[in-house]
Amino acid sequence: MEKSLHWTDRVVEKLLRRGNEHVIETGTSISGIPHIGNASDVIRGDAIRKVLEEKNSRVKFIWVADDSDPFRRVPGGMESLRDYLGFPVHDIPDPFGCHNNFVEHFVEKFLSELKEFGVEPRAYSSTELYRSGELYDEIKIALRNSEKIREILNEFRKEPLPREFVPWQPICENCGRISTPRVYSVDDDIVCYKCEDTEVSDGRVRGCGFKGESDIREGRGKLIWRVEWAARWSHFRVTCEPLGKEHASAGGSFWTSKRICKEIYNWEPPLPVIYEFFTLNKEKISSSKGNVITLSDWLKICEPEVLKFFMYKKLQKQRDINLRKIPNLVDEYDLAERIYFGLENDSYEMKRMYELSQINEPRSLQVPFTLCAVLSQIVEDLNINYIVKRLKRLGYDKFDLGRLKRRLIAAKNWNDLYGPDYLKFKLISPEEAMKIKKNLSEKQRIGLRRIYMELEKEKGIDAKTLHKRIYEISREIGLKPELLFDAIYLVLIGKKRGPRAALFLLGIDRKIIRERFFC
Repeated sequence: MEKSLHWTDRVVEKLLRRGNEHVIETGTSISGIPHIGNASDVIRGDAIRKVLEEKNSRVKFIWVADDSDPFRRVPGGMESLRDYLGFPVHDIPDPFGCHNNFVEHFVEKFLSELKEFGVEPRAYSSTELYRSGELYDEIKIALRNSEKIREILNEFRKEPLPREFVPWQPICENCGRISTPRVYSVDDDIVCYKCEDTEVSDGRVRGCGFKGESDIREGRGKLIWRVEWAARWSHFRVTCEPLGKEHASAGGSFWTSKRICKEIYNWEPPLPVIYEFFTLNKEKISSSKGNVITLSDWLKICEPEVLKFFMYKKLQKQRDINLRKIPNLVDEYDLAERIYFGLENDSYEMKRMYELSQINEPRSLQVPFTLCAVLSQIVEDLNINYIVKRLKRLGYDKFDLGRLKRRLIAAKNWNDLYGPDYLKFKLISPEEAMKIKKNLSEKQRIGLRRIYMELEKEKGIDAKTLHKRIYEISREIGLKPELLFDAIYLVLIGKKRGPRAALFLLGIDRKIIRERFFC
């Protein structure tokens, strides 16, 4: 097996040179529906945690909900929230009416989903960090060093910040917005502001004109993002953080936060684990445009380990999740499973990706996803005993029953939502089949009888042999192979295209084939 270290192993080698105690931070902006893109840094951070623990390091794995951020853009389908543009997202009502606020609704769901993937970080709310006073010292340090922070930020800006710049965004005590207050003076812990008009991603937000004071001890506001990030690194003693490449591009927030962390907070910045974003069906994942899939959506159509496996691929390559091609991704995962169990030789990286993606003790399945989609339509009630008998006939006799049940359900759901037309079918009635059969040519009817006789003669025939025999039979009777395949599908599902014929025939009850092929 080719020995090439997985990226998690290389990251951990670097971290261990820093010490044996580590804090991995991840975070998510709660400005819309948290989706699989938001989950990527958390799932990758969890893999780093696993490898550090393998090395007997003491690890703290945290996740911060960036719920004090301004609400800048209305997510698709939530137009009722437009009046809350400019508010801290924590203070927006739940549009579904089942939780105390917008953030609570989505955070509870997101953390519950992550748990289904075996990922359980210690969760924090940035709003609570501010309002509890936990970040008071970091806020105070930032205000004392406003001028130095301004100089650092200006090195990365085309338009310099004004001299009166202060890295604190207060919440207007009159209208409740955080985007609109403009700070004009600071006196110890008191920040003075005026609420003025401003622009956000979704348009102009009107300030209420109120003049007020924000006491940083009360935490009714937030540090600007690049300072907040550095403050959190220092506060939690963060040593590692996975992050998307836009944060690490030239002038990106990571580089400015790194400077602020070191020069203002006197903490060695964390090791960045930089990854490329992936797209969904060739388009950018976007809550506002509705091009999203949540972790819950994924669990309906595929196993959680498969998505983790996908996220553990090389980081510096942009990849696409095409929901219509989920079987291809599952096939790759199944290959890694064979490598892990020593059934095939390939790269160490593949084996490592499979190993890290596991939630429980690894158990082999090796029943193809597409075959599960086919069987889920042949056996509509998913009778597991009947399906196991069909699989044994197809040569699959060693698999974990629990995993098989989950894959059957997922494959059925995937096929209903995203499967190609040829993979979607319903067995037609014997009466319909007989009507169709009358319109077949004599050679097609002879071919069907010969296939049935082959199945009866060779009880243990496998799919590969049967596929070969179908071609041989068509030649023997002087019929084009495609016309014989047409006949197979027509008398079974009423159309000329369907799943791979040999596997399909072996998955169907022999009595059904006799009714349509022989009688």
